[in-house]
Amino acid sequence: MIFSFSRLNLYKQCPYRFYNKYVLEKDEPMTQPLALGKAVHKAIEDKINGIPHREAVLNGYAEANFYEKLTQSEIDNLVLKAPIHQGMGDTETYFKLELADEANAPQLQGFIDLIQPNGRITDWKTNRVPYKTLDNHQLALYAWAVSQLKGLQSVEGSYYFLRFRQERSHVFTPEDMEQAKQWALDTANEINGRLALLKRHPDNAGMLFPAHPSKLCRHCPFAWECLKNNSNVLTSHVV
Repeated sequence: MIFSFSRLNLYKQCPYRFYNKYVLEKDEPMTQPLALGKAVHKAIEDKINGIPHREAVLNGYAEANFYEKLTQSEIDNLVLKAPIHQGMGDTETYFKLELADEANAPQLQGFIDLIQPNGRITDWKTNRVPYKTLDNHQLALYAWAVSQLKGLQSVEGSYYFLRFRQERSHVFTPEDMEQAKQWALDTANEINGRLALLKRHPDNAGMLFPAHPSKLCRHCPFAWECLKNNSNVLTSHVV
């Protein structure tokens, strides 16, 4: 399995949801927040690459498969709040890197929303609640990837919360990036270890990938199935 921040983070939030989504490969239905994020990212990417605003917004809407609970005006509103201009940097840069210098080391992949010529990175956020750059390891891992790709000692990165026109930045040091990489490596190794045990003991999936009940259960498509199969999950977490 090739890992990403979202996969690793989902495992940390709830191994049971991770198991359903990435091991059993069950589909998760599209939601309005996911559709909006996909549409806005596409529209911003297109505008930076020279596509006119209206066409970029329509392309974003199409990227979200014209999701019925999403409107072009919502996309338009957030895209207009992005502090962007044509040609300001590379968009949606893909990376895939090994997390350790050893044979069969776990690999981390991802897409970086914007890398400017000086190596500065930006990740666009459509969230309704802003958070700090160090509240999770996403930006630090992207900074590490850029440091590897461009040979940089430190990398400035920011989350830009479009709803609030609010930027939260941090200059990631080698120590910051190493800490994030180690978190990713440890988590990936833990997952791989449990997957190896699952092959030997397929009936122990519930023990190897247990549910972690939390407020996030309300947004999980496997919540009711989880409630039926796990006695430690309270109905209050689901409804």
